[in-house]
Amino acid sequence: MAVGFEPVGSNATIRGTAGGGRNRRAHLFAPLGRNAPVTDLVTVGEATLRFSPPRGERIETAGEFAAHVGGPESNVAAAAATMGLDAVWLSKLPDTALGRRVVGDLRRHGVRTGVVWTDADDGRLSTAFVERGGTAGATTVTDRDDAAVTTMTEDDVPLGVLRDAETVFVSGATPARSETLLETTEWLLSVASDAGATCAFDTRFEATGLDAATARELYDRLLDDVDVLIVDETDAEAVYGLDGDVVPTGHSLRTRYDCETVVVTREDPTHAVVGLQGESIYEVPPYEADTRDPAGVHDAFVGGFLSGRHRGAGVHEALRDGAATAALKRTIVGDAVVGSRRDIAEIQARRER
Repeated sequence: MAVGFEPVGSNATIRGTAGGGRNRRAHLFAPLGRNAPVTDLVTVGEATLRFSPPRGERIETAGEFAAHVGGPESNVAAAAATMGLDAVWLSKLPDTALGRRVVGDLRRHGVRTGVVWTDADDGRLSTAFVERGGTAGATTVTDRDDAAVTTMTEDDVPLGVLRDAETVFVSGATPARSETLLETTEWLLSVASDAGATCAFDTRFEATGLDAATARELYDRLLDDVDVLIVDETDAEAVYGLDGDVVPTGHSLRTRYDCETVVVTREDPTHAVVGLQGESIYEVPPYEADTRDPAGVHDAFVGGFLSGRHRGAGVHEALRDGAATAALKRTIVGDAVVGSRRDIAEIQARRER
């Protein structure tokens, strides 16, 4: 039984929890008949509480674990907030200490939250025990059964927040969790698209847990309403049989789903990410950074890219923002990037010196 809905926090709440307000930029290009959006980015999805032993230690012998909140949509929202956007994360959580930990962490990252709270008996929070890099045969143990978010319906989504967003983002990991979430995702992308929002989607095939044929059916069901598609080259090969040059891969997916923009990320982190819009092709190599924790690096890229796109940058500049945000995340332990727009600019400036 649902025990209540937490309204999306105000900007005043963010200023109190994140240590500073943000200047909002007037939106000059709202579609006719639509009020200017009040939220830069809305993400909808699951968060997992990740427990990791110290680097190089094993789960079975470690005496202590660090806890971090992560998930594709929550990580993207945190990255966007780092870049100065007003970012909202919507979800469904159990009204427990673990559920409240998720909300507290995201608010500390400057993300506003809109959560439907449920009784603990009606759903749990997903957890994972993850050994970090440096451990041979690193192990991950997940416990995601009966998560509260799998029962999230359209009645659990604040319609006004969705319709007033400039960009709405969801990953393939969310609709793959349950038929209910698939139906909800299909509905929210349709509503956001009809309201004039930019709909962005990241395939995240490995995180879906689906076989290739089922994943392809899921993507075919959802992507007609998507304007910006992010896909890793390994997803394109596994799901669509597209291998080889990533440029034809991007063109093929853009034609299949009639997307405005397709971004192809790379299996090899030393290779350039590729963006396609119209007949234009853009490539941006990664920024060098020592990797302390690889968790959330891809999501940081997505959040940085969407932030660059929001501020009116072209695809090339947005890709640079994404690559620099990913580089910053590599240096940080945990799932979410921590920093500021100034940190991103400094990373970009180093390569130009």
